[in-house]
Amino acid sequence: MDSLTLDQFAVFATVVAEGSFAAAARRMNRAQSAITYAVQKLEEQSGVVLFDRAAYRAELTEAGRALLPRARRILDDVDDFRLQAAGVTQGVEAELSLVLDAFAPETLATVLKEFREAFPLVTLRITVEFFQATRNALLEGTVDLALMTASTPMPAEIERVQCGEIELVAVAAADHPLAKIKGRFAPELLRDHLQLVLSSRSEVFDRRDYGIHAVRHWRIADMNLRHKLLLAGVGWCSMPRNLVAADLKAGRLVALKPLRWEGSDRMPRFPLVIAHRRDKALGPAARWLIEHLAAGAAKPRSKPRRRRAR
Repeated sequence: MDSLTLDQFAVFATVVAEGSFAAAARRMNRAQSAITYAVQKLEEQSGVVLFDRAAYRAELTEAGRALLPRARRILDDVDDFRLQAAGVTQGVEAELSLVLDAFAPETLATVLKEFREAFPLVTLRITVEFFQATRNALLEGTVDLALMTASTPMPAEIERVQCGEIELVAVAAADHPLAKIKGRFAPELLRDHLQLVLSSRSEVFDRRDYGIHAVRHWRIADMNLRHKLLLAGVGWCSMPRNLVAADLKAGRLVALKPLRWEGSDRMPRFPLVIAHRRDKALGPAARWLIEHLAAGAAKPRSKPRRRRAR
């Protein structure tokens, strides 16, 4: 077992991914005999048969299926090591780009203040997008990091770390007709009142009706404007609880209590994650930001040491 090599694991995983020894040879630009030899040596050194060669196409044995996730994990760990090593050799980044969706945590300002103290020479570029647009900015490589809600499955290219949770609450101004309903009410009543729907710029003109409960609705691509319209009593909407906590406490807004919301008997909660592309090397500043956003405000943190510019 001491003579196992990363190349053997890579060949093993490639044969499985490509579906045959011949296809793996083409993918890795090697002779098929070299692929076969690498798998045979892996089997000999591991003491197990990984592929059933009796069939037309090489199929995993039970042992092969059990060991494949381990091999992939080893390869992923090595890739992560290489990326982190590349980030270290690059030194502290001159610039870091971060995209936020509208549901940033309350701890963000505190973390960014500490970031400024830890990395005074790093330029931070922050943009705000919503929903799919946030994820697209990360996938397209236009930003280094994304702080976003994970309400849908993430593509395999994205690595994420949870850094909080967003609780939604349906709200309306105190003088809105829905706010005057005492207790829980039938969700059908929401359909009769204008809904203020938060949308990305690309989704403002989208005709699809996901997330929409009312017959009449306005699509708005600015959270601040939607909040102002909400306070003015123009319509109702769902909002992150942390963004309207002060309004609820002061009585400017009232939490609505529909009996059901999209098939559930309660309002949804979504994980908030800090994410980056797996294939992009992260420097010290990006790794620091991920670590501290993930830590959140749950535990007090010591004041970061000031880093000397390189």
